[in-house]
Amino acid sequence: MQWYSNVDNFKAANGYEVDGIWYPRVTSILSIKAKPALYMYYANLPSYKVGEAIKTRSAEEGTLVHETIEAILRKEPVVVPDPIKPSIEAFMAFASQHDIVPLKIEEQVVSKQHGYAGTIDVLAKVDGQMGVLDIKTSKGIYRDYGMQTAAYVEAFREYPDIPPLTSWIIRIDQARTCEWCGSKMREKGGNVKVSGKKNTCEHKWSDMQGEFEFKHIEGLEHNVKAFLAAKTLWEWENHDWLKKI
Repeated sequence: MQWYSNVDNFKAANGYEVDGIWYPRVTSILSIKAKPALYMYYANLPSYKVGEAIKTRSAEEGTLVHETIEAILRKEPVVVPDPIKPSIEAFMAFASQHDIVPLKIEEQVVSKQHGYAGTIDVLAKVDGQMGVLDIKTSKGIYRDYGMQTAAYVEAFREYPDIPPLTSWIIRIDQARTCEWCGSKMREKGGNVKVSGKKNTCEHKWSDMQGEFEFKHIEGLEHNVKAFLAAKTLWEWENHDWLKKI
């Protein structure tokens, strides 16, 4: 649980002010959900401080990938930093296989009906269908992501110029592959993790290679319901701070 020194600190950490009204942020609301796999990961590290350092550096790397992809979608001149070149090459491979027409990039969306706000990665037409495209730099596509994109789609329902939307996750990652056993070595936030390793293999690692995974998110109404339930719990948890706003 995070502690705040005052109400302004709470507001800055958890939301946006739009037209003079403060709204909680979608990602802050979703932080209320337990993440057992993340807790187990932290438990296997030397200390909580080490975990926070890895998380911070991972977030910076993810932000760099996001910013680079968004610049590409805006057709801006881009110099791709060497550390993320495999990831960006993976995105370009994805883009070569699909017709992507970006409509809004890194824009704020507000639900006045439900009282929350968020920032989308991309509102786009992908292969002729319009929806929210969320960029992730994670190891997998997790079920939680459906609540996040559903929150954005639900908010867009209040915009008269936006037709009914779908949503997708594009997961961008990079890893080395063992040429002998097929294990993968992923470097994230300065932490090196090998998955699928065989104890008898000494590993011969390939160069860093990018990969992408593209998934259409189903179950919109179920995910909206889950998000709004998370919002209710988040409001209960932060009741004392919200009374002061």
